Amino acid sequence: MSSSSPESSPSSTLQTINLPDSRILSYATYGSSYSPDIPVILYFHGFPGSRLEAGWLSSKRLPSPAHIIAIDRPGMGSSTFQPSRRILDWPTDVLALVDHLNIKEFYVLGDSGGSPYALVCANKFPRERLKGTAVVSGVYPLSLGTEGMSWSVKAFLYAGPWLPHFAMKKIMDWEMGGNAARNPDKKAFEEMFMKVMEKKTAKDRACLEDVEFRDIMIESMRESFRQGSDGPAWDGKLYADWGFKLEEAEGDNITLWHAKGDANAPFQMAEKAAKLIKGCVFKAIEDETHASLPYNYMKEVVASLLRL
Repeated sequence: MSSSSPESSPSSTLQTINLPDSRILSYATYGSSYSPDIPVILYFHGFPGSRLEAGWLSSKRLPSPAHIIAIDRPGMGSSTFQPSRRILDWPTDVLALVDHLNIKEFYVLGDSGGSPYALVCANKFPRERLKGTAVVSGVYPLSLGTEGMSWSVKAFLYAGPWLPHFAMKKIMDWEMGGNAARNPDKKAFEEMFMKVMEKKTAKDRACLEDVEFRDIMIESMRESFRQGSDGPAWDGKLYADWGFKLEEAEGDNITLWHAKGDANAPFQMAEKAAKLIKGCVFKAIEDETHASLPYNYMKEVVASLLRL
């Protein structure tokens, strides 16, 4: 197993390791430089997204020093596509990375579509290593109900498991900007992104008035399609069936943060999920929506995760 040289300072520079099955896993680091005295947070991006999404977690949005490692899921960014991948396979990749970097203890933060990947790690890793898990604006199993979910998100999630992979790729190219992302002219993808956001809630759209935040979200989604639509298309097929039950999670080191105005993942869905994860902490946030919650509350999320 090999990697690029670790950065001596926090950076969004692409870094990679070669996994035991010869796939490449790509990641980037943010926040403070690594030190055994500083907590490590593994950041799992949304859907579609990439490691660049964690660029929002700059030092000025952290309540105390922390070393952030943001990982591209297979087929997104520069991580090799993994045929027949399951959510249950994710902890194996994560373990390979933290062992390679000689990281003994870490925390996990999953945003939006990163929720099943955060919770499967909470199920699989011993407490001696995974010290805490936070899920922000998470998507949960469709069996918990989709009342209040926007029709476009609902249709996509329900259709995913039944559509052939090539059909999902077409959807990702036509509806979510895969073709525009591969256009050398970044403006084409930005225009597509803003058109999609027109359908979102007013508070979600208002976050994009912050130019830094908007640019990071646009580049993160664009990076998701770096290798084509295989990775995002396969990722989209997995949200309907996680391959494990929420009841299996030991919840006393898990915190779920969810906005009451979330239209991508309805509040009632998250509320039911919290009841299934025995012992978890459920933070119900008034007057926020899917994107505005992490935008406005990330410092509080990290402080709670690190028990500050």
